[in-house]
Amino acid sequence: MTMDKNKKIGLALGAGGAKGAAHIGALKAFHEEGIEFDIVSGCSIGSIVGALYAKGLDHEDMLRLVEEMSGGNAASLFATSFLFGDGLVGAVRNILGGADFSDLKKPFAAVAVDAATGKEEVFMGENGNLSLACAASSSVPPTFPPIYSGKRILVDGAFLNYIPSDLCRAMGAEKVVGVNLGAGRDNNFDLKAVLDDVLPENKVPMANRSKKGYDNSDIMIEPDLRAYSGSSVNSFYEMYEIGYNAVKGKIKDIIEVLR
Repeated sequence: MTMDKNKKIGLALGAGGAKGAAHIGALKAFHEEGIEFDIVSGCSIGSIVGALYAKGLDHEDMLRLVEEMSGGNAASLFATSFLFGDGLVGAVRNILGGADFSDLKKPFAAVAVDAATGKEEVFMGENGNLSLACAASSSVPPTFPPIYSGKRILVDGAFLNYIPSDLCRAMGAEKVVGVNLGAGRDNNFDLKAVLDDVLPENKVPMANRSKKGYDNSDIMIEPDLRAYSGSSVNSFYEMYEIGYNAVKGKIKDIIEVLR
């Protein structure tokens, strides 16, 4: 694909737990089509995949990482990472190879939610704790406890901003491609009910968590992952292929938008 080098394009990777395998498949398809993104944002698992991409890893590197860290079993990736200490932050640090924001090759942002205020918490910039940012963006109680940082009680960005395309815009992207791993699941009601049980004092409102993603994306990729859940760790390679095929199936529209 011939791309306008003067036009910055962004990639917003949405939340979805184990369904993040589809993000890596999508990256394979983009690579085959010669589409490289200048700016990246992510929520939850999308923040981890996005940080790896911003660090300079491609889909093959990410598949190798999964294989190396899980002994060939993608299901054990996070379990293995936890052995390196410091809970979710330590697990994410291990996956990211200790990288920080200053090590990234592309502008990157991750979104979490501060349960104490009920507002989004955005992590971006040249300096900062990348592992904390991505771990906070991925903290879904009770599976992963909230991350306490100062007065902040940080939980998964998916409570309010499922596909953070607006962050790509904020970093200067003129065109944005979003990838939604949970198409049709626009409200946060189920997540909010669980959070209310775990943190009754939380201020997170009930909301449409997909609105910013659709409002700020020029095109949205929606892999059909209805048969899977955020805990479908044993279906990694199936979901990887679904992500790949979702991009390939919409490639004419994507190219038209990005030209």
